[in-house]
Amino acid sequence: MISRGSLWLPLAVLLLLATLSFWIERSVQIPPSGSEAIKTDPEGIMENFDALRTDPTGRPHYRLLAKRLKHYSGSKPTELEAPRFVLLDAQSGKISAVSQEASVSSDGQEVDLRGEVEVVRAAHAGQSAMTLHTARLIVFPERDLLRSPGPVDIRDATLQLHAGAMEYQARQRIIKLTGRVQAHYISGKR
Repeated sequence: MISRGSLWLPLAVLLLLATLSFWIERSVQIPPSGSEAIKTDPEGIMENFDALRTDPTGRPHYRLLAKRLKHYSGSKPTELEAPRFVLLDAQSGKISAVSQEASVSSDGQEVDLRGEVEVVRAAHAGQSAMTLHTARLIVFPERDLLRSPGPVDIRDATLQLHAGAMEYQARQRIIKLTGRVQAHYISGKR
């Protein structure tokens, strides 16, 4: 006849194995993607970042510089501190934009400059230098397009402009102003 104690031993071993399996599974699980550590920790940080993009013939197209770059994995945008974007084109002239911070989309097609954005278009072929001030500027580097969704102040040698929003096609040097536009012509004669 089998004693009752010998029946409990296999059950106790099974219970111990089940508990141990549960504990191991919990300890090796990957934390959910909503965890704060994953959201805030960058994958890489670079100081004094400087990247140059060239066209297929090897001529410089644009340059992106920053005091610090924080790159995140996945679809989160890359963050830049004290960025400077420079569009380099021998035919249409140099355009540079600086701001306090920026983000670059995960596909690299969009640079979003924020905080006291200043754009300077160098003088070129009969046009004077121009400066533009805004709170936010979205740059599409591959399309040579700059867009300000909010108010802009523009000044060159002969004009002072204020508008509700702006789109600038850099290659053609065409500025489209929308919203309430105010212009003040500055005469060269005094």
